[in-house]
Amino acid sequence: MPSDLDLKAERDRFVAFSFCWSDIVLELDHNFNIVFAGGAIAAITGKTEEQLIGHPVTDVIAEADHGLFLQIVSSVTDENRIESVSLKLQGRKGPTPPVEVMGYRVKDLSNHLFIGMRLGNNFGKISTFKKDEESGLLDDKSFVQAAQSRIKQQSALGENLEMTMLDMDQLQELANSLGNEDAGHLMSSVGAYLRSTSIGGDTAGRISDNKFGIVHKRDLDVSKIQSQITKMASDASGGKVALDVKCATMEMDSDNISDEDLANGLAYTINQFKNAKGADFTTGNLTQNMSALVLEAQNKISTFKTVVKEREFFIAFQPIVGTRDGKIHHYECLARFRGEHAGKSPYEYIVFAEETGLIPDFDMAMAQMALQWLAQQPKGKHFHVAVNVSGYSVGDSTYVANLIGLLRENEWAAESLMFEITESARLENLDEANVFIQTLRKMGFKVCLDDFGAGAASFQYLSTLEVDIVKLDGSAVRNALKAPKGRSFLIALGNLCRDLKVATIAEQIDDPRGLKFVRDCGIGYVQGYLFGKPSPNVRDFDPLPHAELFSKKALSDNAATLSVMTRI
Repeated sequence: MPSDLDLKAERDRFVAFSFCWSDIVLELDHNFNIVFAGGAIAAITGKTEEQLIGHPVTDVIAEADHGLFLQIVSSVTDENRIESVSLKLQGRKGPTPPVEVMGYRVKDLSNHLFIGMRLGNNFGKISTFKKDEESGLLDDKSFVQAAQSRIKQQSALGENLEMTMLDMDQLQELANSLGNEDAGHLMSSVGAYLRSTSIGGDTAGRISDNKFGIVHKRDLDVSKIQSQITKMASDASGGKVALDVKCATMEMDSDNISDEDLANGLAYTINQFKNAKGADFTTGNLTQNMSALVLEAQNKISTFKTVVKEREFFIAFQPIVGTRDGKIHHYECLARFRGEHAGKSPYEYIVFAEETGLIPDFDMAMAQMALQWLAQQPKGKHFHVAVNVSGYSVGDSTYVANLIGLLRENEWAAESLMFEITESARLENLDEANVFIQTLRKMGFKVCLDDFGAGAASFQYLSTLEVDIVKLDGSAVRNALKAPKGRSFLIALGNLCRDLKVATIAEQIDDPRGLKFVRDCGIGYVQGYLFGKPSPNVRDFDPLPHAELFSKKALSDNAATLSVMTRI
C-alpha cells in the first residue's frame, strides 16, 4: 500500500502535468465541492486555496454560467470528458472574460472530477471551428464537423447518440426588439443552455437565425429544453412573447458508416432543416435514423453526379442591361435541368451541391458549356457571357487548377467570358481568393462579386478583393426601396464603387419603378424579369422589351444627374 509520501509525490506530479496546459486546476468530489485548488485561482477570485476547500465549485463560477457548468459536469463519466467549454469565473470585480475549461474523471482517485482552466480569450484558438458571435454556438459548417467527430468518438465507445434540431420561430425577431444588452443576454443564455445539453458541452450549433442543433445522449428530455427556452423568451419579453419551439430528434447510428458518408448525411440533414419553411418543418420529415439519411444523401449525390457527367442540364441566358442606354452588356449563364429533372428548382440543386462538396464539378461543367456555346456562334456575332463560380469552388485547389488550365487552352475567350463569384460568404480565405481573382483578371477575364450589400462583410470583401463589378443583392435593393434612408444608402454605395472603379449591377429588377429607383441612385446596370425570364435562346431578347423606358423623355424625368461608369 503506497505511503502518504508516495501519494503526495503522485499528486504533485499530476498537478505539474496539469499546469502544462492549465492556469488553474481544481479537484471536485461527488457533490462538486472543491477538495483541491491550485494555480491562479486565488489571484482571480481573491480567495485563498485554503478558503475554497470544502466549498461548492459554483462559488468561483460566474452566476450566469452556474447552470451551464452544472449541466456539463453532471454528464461527465469515466468514459467521456469535458472538452473546450467556454465560461466565466467570479472574479474580484465581477465576472471574468471567458476561460477555456477541460476536465475528466479519474477512476483511481475516488472517481473525482479534475478540472483544468486556461485563462485569456483562448477558446476556439485550439480549434478550427467557427462560432456564431451572438449565441457562442458553432456555426452550421463547424457544427457538422463537430457532430461528425463526436458521433464517431462515442460510437467507438459503444454509445450511439441522437441529434435534435430546434426551430425557435420569432427568436431573432424578439432579440431585435430588445435593447442591445438584453438581446445579447437572451442569445448568450440560449446558447449556453443548449451547449449544456449537448454531449461534452461542445456539440451545439446555430444553423440559422432561429434554427439550432444539438448532439446529445439518448436519455435527454427534449421537452424540458422546449419549456426552458420558452421561459427564457417569456422572461426576456416581460411575458409578452410565447415562443413556439419545434423539435425533431433522430438517431445517430454511425456503425458501418464511413467518415465521408456521415459528413454528407449530416450536411444533407442540416441543409434540409435550414431551408425548411413553416409547415415543411415537421417531426415526421426529419425524424429518421442516420443510416436512412445517409442512404438518402448517397442517392442524391449519385444522381447529381450523373446529371453533371451526362450534362442533363442546359444554359439559360438572362441579360444585364445598361440603366441609361437600354443596351445589353452581357448575359448571365444560369443552369436549367432537362429530362426527369426538368422543372426542379435549380436553387435546391445548387445548394445541395455546395453543401455536399459537389459544386466544383458543376461549376467546371458550366464553364466548359459556356466556352462551347461561344465557340459555336457565327462570325460577326459577338456575345459576352458570365458564368458563376461558388465561393466553395474558389477554395477548392483542384477546381482552381483545372479552370486555369481550361482558360489557358481558350485564351480567345477572354474578351467574351466573365466570372461571377456567388456565395461569397463561403470564401474561407480572402487573400487566397484574391490571388485566384487576380489570376483570372491578368488573363483578361473580368470578375464580378455577387450578393453584394446583403451583409456587413460585403464591404470587407470589397476592400480585400479587387474585382471589376459588384452585383447588388436583390434583398439589398428591396430594402433600400422601402427604407426612408434607402436612396441615400444606395447612392453612397454607388459613389464608393465608382471611386474604386468598380461597376454596379442591381439584380431582381422586375418592374419600371425598380429600374427608375436604381437609375436615380447611379447604379450602372440591371438584371431582372422586367426584361424577360432566363431563356436558352438569346434571340428572345432581340428586341429588348420595354425600350420606351430608355427614351429621352424617360431619362429626362430622372432626378439623378450622376454619371454612370461604363467600364466592365
